[in-house]
Amino acid sequence: MMDRVTCKGAALVFCLAAAPALACPGPGDVMQGVVMTALDGTTDTFLQVSPDFVQGTYLDGAGDGSQYLLMRGVYLVEAFDIVQGQARPETRAAYAYPPGPADVPMPVPGGRWDTGVTVLDRGEVRQMRESFEFGAETRITIGECGYRMIPVLATYHDEGGFQERLHYLPELGFAYLAATLEPGQAPAPVVYVRIELARP
Repeated sequence: MMDRVTCKGAALVFCLAAAPALACPGPGDVMQGVVMTALDGTTDTFLQVSPDFVQGTYLDGAGDGSQYLLMRGVYLVEAFDIVQGQARPETRAAYAYPPGPADVPMPVPGGRWDTGVTVLDRGEVRQMRESFEFGAETRITIGECGYRMIPVLATYHDEGGFQERLHYLPELGFAYLAATLEPGQAPAPVVYVRIELARP
């Protein structure tokens, strides 16, 4: 999958701060689409495509990125690259969890889920182990919008202990990437500065 750009731009921050305030997305708005803009200008768009799945699209502003599918808005079940605005199906990776969508646990403060997952990545099948730890609910501000948030720490045991910090927003029904953690390295945060409804 495409790596996320981590450069910072002071001019972008000024531009976003000066932009007109828009209504904050609320419950049910993911059916229309919710766009989150990061400090580096990249975007993630979340769209409810069925009762059990949320589609995410990450774009770097130059037409490159990735598209991914989240079961119950949290667990990655499919991903592929986007290059110059075109999907690259040959890069597709699929992730199958033992329970169906109705049985996977939703983030609950203080909870934890340890699970196996079958990965099909470019024709190669692998068995992997993942853990999801759910922290205490708090509140978070994205731009001018405030939301309830449950932090999720995802650990990928067969990838050298690589971890992701996710922020699950119960009111919107999806989790977004807040930081990546490579063993022995400082966390690489992803800072979002704007959230809004997707334009029709």
